[in-house]
Amino acid sequence: MASARLAALFAVAGAFMLAACETTPEQQAEQAEAEAMVAAEIELRKGEAVNRVCPRGSDDWTSLGDDALLFEAGDETYMVELLGTCDPESTAAAIVSRGSAGTSCIERGDQLLTGGPRTGERCTIMGIYEWDEDAELATD
Repeated sequence: MASARLAALFAVAGAFMLAACETTPEQQAEQAEAEAMVAAEIELRKGEAVNRVCPRGSDDWTSLGDDALLFEAGDETYMVELLGTCDPESTAAAIVSRGSAGTSCIERGDQLLTGGPRTGERCTIMGIYEWDEDAELATD
């Protein structure tokens, strides 16, 4: 799944986000830098767009922040870009897809439902992409 470096970047970005209510300008700059690094890592690893993927029932979902998820389908890893009010960061274990085709496959425009049955969190799949775990960021 997500590399250790990517997970560490998300942890740093999350820590800065938690402290955002009472931050100094220096902390805000560090937070912006961490978020930019995460965005660069995602953009680097985001591969070709795919139209439709059929995850199997035992596949894992990993949050990449508020608007992206990683998941496995067979031996491949994919990234899903999201738009809406769901919170994949805290509820990735409870994700259910609602596709227009009536199958377990997902495609652009399908809905992801997160959280418990009473929360009603839902978001729309804006894109599905291959994920290149081996891509490396250029170092300065």
